Amino acid sequence: MSCYSMSRALYRVFVAPNLPNRIPPAPRQTPALSHTVSLLTRTTVRPKSHNAKRQALSDYFTFDGAIKATKINYIDDKGAFIRNVSMDDVMRRINRVTQHLVQIQPGQVGESGDPDPNNPPTCKVMSKIDMRNQHNKKLEIERRQAKGQGTGPSPKTLELNWAIAGGDLKHRLEKLKGFLKEGRKVELMLGPKRKGRQATSEECAAVLKAVGDAVAECKGAGETKREGVPSGVMKFVFQGRKLE
Repeated sequence: MSCYSMSRALYRVFVAPNLPNRIPPAPRQTPALSHTVSLLTRTTVRPKSHNAKRQALSDYFTFDGAIKATKINYIDDKGAFIRNVSMDDVMRRINRVTQHLVQIQPGQVGESGDPDPNNPPTCKVMSKIDMRNQHNKKLEIERRQAKGQGTGPSPKTLELNWAIAGGDLKHRLEKLKGFLKEGRKVELMLGPKRKGRQATSEECAAVLKAVGDAVAECKGAGETKREGVPSGVMKFVFQGRKLE
């Protein structure tokens, strides 16, 4: 045995077993494999969306090409109702950049299930901004309903005293009518002045009549609750109605 062979044998028997274990180096990745791993990593760490519900205008409105009719009843921008006009003619007249032709009432169908030519859908032109605002309002109502919240406008509170001056009374009643026409619930508190002249029974009756007349001017509004007595503290609750 040569000296070299004897040295290798002694090295394997006495030296190599006492050396610390070495971790073999990882094989180098080819450029193609490295690129693939990088893509996979970026894909897997991408955050997941929260599955937010997105709704398009077409979920709420039927407009433009989705209106299945050649003839329509048309409400123009002045509110005039025009029967049986060509839908194509209307579409050519509107500004397609800022407006849509929107179906506000579907047409009727006959016994065979075919559209009734005598009762086509009713349509009007709406701006895209107005459509988006209506759509957002609908989504907000759905969100509030899901949370168990009320969907109407917030209630309002007004206070009057029995000896209120005529100008101040008129101003307060204008506010009352404005709230009721917005469809709001209004709590109206009537009471004597803390300091100063006390109202007569005739003045109290006049204030009550003025309040009643103001509410009567608001179509659809009405009184839902009344507590107390004239000249003392009275509480009224009125519910308004917003008329489209």
